[in-house]
Amino acid sequence: LVLPTYFVRLISLRVLVTGGAGFVGSHVADYFASCGNEVVVFDNFSRSRLLGKSLGRADHNWEYLKTRYRNIKLVKRDVTIAKPLEKAMVGCDTVIHTAAQVAVTSSVLNPRQDFRVNALGTFNVLESARRNDCSVIYCSTNKVYGGNVNRIAVAEKETRYVLNDPDFLAGIPECFPIDLSGHSPYGCSKTAADFYVQD
Repeated sequence: LVLPTYFVRLISLRVLVTGGAGFVGSHVADYFASCGNEVVVFDNFSRSRLLGKSLGRADHNWEYLKTRYRNIKLVKRDVTIAKPLEKAMVGCDTVIHTAAQVAVTSSVLNPRQDFRVNALGTFNVLESARRNDCSVIYCSTNKVYGGNVNRIAVAEKETRYVLNDPDFLAGIPECFPIDLSGHSPYGCSKTAADFYVQD
């Protein structure tokens, strides 16, 4: 989501960010809090557990956010449990759903947990938003396209790879095919979530 700062300050939102202590979510929470909006971080600090390895302090991003802003609060809960999510969303204008099990490797080792977090968690977000009349912004992944995305040429730059096909210089459109391709459990769970969000 890219909104001019003056616009975000003008409308003054109450924003709930699922996965708000994670990599993407903490940047989203930081942005909206810096614009003066009230921000609710909804996170259970499970990234290390889901990935099966130590990643340092699970609350590192939250500690950073809470020391910078007074207009931010934490609800330490799990998106796979509907009632606390629905309660946390009361009074919110928008929910930005960044909570996810994010690793293909973890999805292969524990596909049930991957499905619970990505598909059921997204369903819970949508139901809670419907009941609270909130707008939803959802973060997906290129893994929904399965192996099809691997057919697009890439170029190696100094610090990253970029798409190197004239048809995809602006990115991959949502009409790109998702079928007739192998998917990881992670790609499947995120695709299921995508369908619920679209519908």
